[in-house]
Amino acid sequence: MTPAPDNSAANGTPLAWVPWLQAGVTAMLLVLFVVMVGKTRQQSAAIRQLQEQVQGLENARALERTAGLEQQLRTTVERLQVVERNSARIDALSSANANLSQELRRLRGNQATEAAPAPLSDEPPLAPLPPLKPATPAN
Repeated sequence: MTPAPDNSAANGTPLAWVPWLQAGVTAMLLVLFVVMVGKTRQQSAAIRQLQEQVQGLENARALERTAGLEQQLRTTVERLQVVERNSARIDALSSANANLSQELRRLRGNQATEAAPAPLSDEPPLAPLPPLKPATPAN
């Protein structure tokens, strides 16, 4: 007679290899979980490093813009100071020019009163003489 097939699985009794299969699957899942946790940490570190690099680049770019704006501000302030100095010089020269013009008018007024003697009569002054004609050479 032929041996009867093992019907222990059908009867509800576990086979001998099933616990080993369960242990193998559990170990494989545990290893996969540990690998996934390691990869996640590695990716998190890489992302953090990239974020720090991006932040550094943004800070460098902002610093360059700030330095450029500061240089423009310095240049503008220097130009404004030059304009203010020139304006002060112009004001001083204008004041000196006004004073000189006033002094010149005063001096011209004094010369006019000294040069023109008071008329002795009520007659109008004589007209100026015509210009002299150049002498023609005699041949």
